[in-house]
Amino acid sequence: MGYGEVKNCWERFTTNKKPVTGVRPAILASWQKCQRQGLNPFKEARFPRLNEEELRQCLSVAAPVLSVSRLFVERLNMLPQPHRVIFLCDRDGYTLTASEHGNPLFPNGVVVFKPGVRWHEEEQGTNAISLVLQSRNACQVIGAEHYLEALHGVYCAAAPLFDPAGQLMAVFAVAGRQEEFSAHSLRMVIEMAATIERQFRLEQATDELEAVLQSISEGLIFVDNKGIIAQMNRVAGRLFGLEPKECLGKSVEEVFQRSFPVLRLIKTGREGFCDRELAVNFQNRRLRLTVSCQQVRSQHGVIGMVLTFRELKTVQRLVTRMAGSQARFVFDDLVGEDIKFVEVMDIAKRIARTDSTVLIMGESGTGKDLFAQAIHNASPRRDGPFVAINCAAMPRDLVESELFGYEEGAFTGAKRGGRPGKFELASGGSLFLDEIGDIPLETQITLLRVLEEKQVIRIGGHAPVAITVRFIAATNKNIAKLVNDGQFRLDLFHRLSVVELSIPPLRERGQDILLLAHHFLHRFSGQLGYGKAVMDPEMENIFLHYQWPGNVRELQNAIEQALHVSAKGPLQLKHFPARISSAQSPPIIPSTTAEGSCLAAVEREAIVRALKVYQGNVSRVASFLGIGRTTLYRKLKRYAIELEPFRLDAS
Repeated sequence: MGYGEVKNCWERFTTNKKPVTGVRPAILASWQKCQRQGLNPFKEARFPRLNEEELRQCLSVAAPVLSVSRLFVERLNMLPQPHRVIFLCDRDGYTLTASEHGNPLFPNGVVVFKPGVRWHEEEQGTNAISLVLQSRNACQVIGAEHYLEALHGVYCAAAPLFDPAGQLMAVFAVAGRQEEFSAHSLRMVIEMAATIERQFRLEQATDELEAVLQSISEGLIFVDNKGIIAQMNRVAGRLFGLEPKECLGKSVEEVFQRSFPVLRLIKTGREGFCDRELAVNFQNRRLRLTVSCQQVRSQHGVIGMVLTFRELKTVQRLVTRMAGSQARFVFDDLVGEDIKFVEVMDIAKRIARTDSTVLIMGESGTGKDLFAQAIHNASPRRDGPFVAINCAAMPRDLVESELFGYEEGAFTGAKRGGRPGKFELASGGSLFLDEIGDIPLETQITLLRVLEEKQVIRIGGHAPVAITVRFIAATNKNIAKLVNDGQFRLDLFHRLSVVELSIPPLRERGQDILLLAHHFLHRFSGQLGYGKAVMDPEMENIFLHYQWPGNVRELQNAIEQALHVSAKGPLQLKHFPARISSAQSPPIIPSTTAEGSCLAAVEREAIVRALKVYQGNVSRVASFLGIGRTTLYRKLKRYAIELEPFRLDAS
């Protein structure tokens, strides 16, 4: 349909307000909406704009698409067409930017394509921008197809711009004088919109890749086939003391000219390698790193290499964590109310806040390792590794390699790349040397040097490695006797025993035996799904008189075994290991009365203690004391002893 015919249809529609034929359905539907809204088609052209603050906010939101489209708008402006405007609207229909050549499109000098103008039907009538916003499809509106007569002198072709998620982000449009309309205008706009979308996706993907590279915890450098650094993340820059942006486009020789090991790895790593240890002096710093190298391939073959770097201490922390080298226990996990035990724990809490070397002494099973873990977790090094090593369990010929590590080729069977020792793995944290009394005499001098100098030299190596380690040692042996016998160095003993902790054996902790027994009973019954397990009151007296040569560990194991054997019933003597039942003897209730106390006081104390043991059970107490129930009741009355408090304790 020609311009004249469209003009006649518009005049009939706006004058007679009756349906017309021959107009495109989308245009006619828009006319009808404008008519229903009471929009005057003959009104003077008015184009209100956003204020400066509102426009600034719109431009900020649309900044990414504006940045991408700017280059393409500039290219279109280079084409010779004086009366044409190329503009971009946001997803709400507000003009973001417009580029106009030559004279204004309107003869009266009105310039309507300015940033901030809104192109909606209720304000500007039928127009290409509003139709695109409604349909999400490209369209064009020419001359009299505009509902407002003021716009009949122009044409406009517009196409939507979608982001990678399929969301509308802007509208790209071209407008010009109606008489200069070209049938290729809409196709050009569609193609240009598609090009902008592709470029937007590419730049967004590039930004996302850059974000991923910068978020990687490892240092990363990409080197192309010509040896040029094409990418370097911030972590790599921090490791080497470089500014990544300044290194891009430079050769590796220029950047790492003083770091020969790095250059050698890059030049010889064409086939790739994984986790190779690297020690290098660079930027006046001594670096210890692990390096991996992988080829980067495209459909045309190898295009470069990606090198990843990690600080050796970071790798070591990961290894120790994955190997379970962590302290799990804290002081709240240590159960005990005995005065000697509480005193030891108070001292341990105080020294935990320092870096002092600690020597923990005590019989096997008293909980020396628990104290070591609790000290670590209460120290400033709590976030570092806790590395424990049993000196008695290591083969004699492997002690030094385990403690100090070794370099590649140090001895037959040495792993490629070498291996860090326990001292290095514990750097930044605590090293627990359990059973230190069993460490070989020939290793003690090397250990002494590490304690004094705070650095180690790997077997087969020459360069010292600085370490920051808190040493905690433990032994169940008499170190003083070992020193006198010439089996332990006196100077090493003094180095290790800056602070001594002596944990009392379980048999000397009195009521802690029962406290720990109930603690383990509650814990294991819950873990094993036995509900609320109980123990025969007679067992408490037996526990108090058993010597517990295996200390807390033996008590713990005895409770766990009894729970399994009892089949969810009350724990009785028959459920415990035979050594406990065979060692029982007639209980003797100790007296704490002063020397010279009267017999009545001793008798009363014996009755009270028996009531506590048997929780107010008169029959059991009478049987235990060897008297009748009637006699017991008479004595209770004589000594004014009430049964109820003991029975309440039992509940």
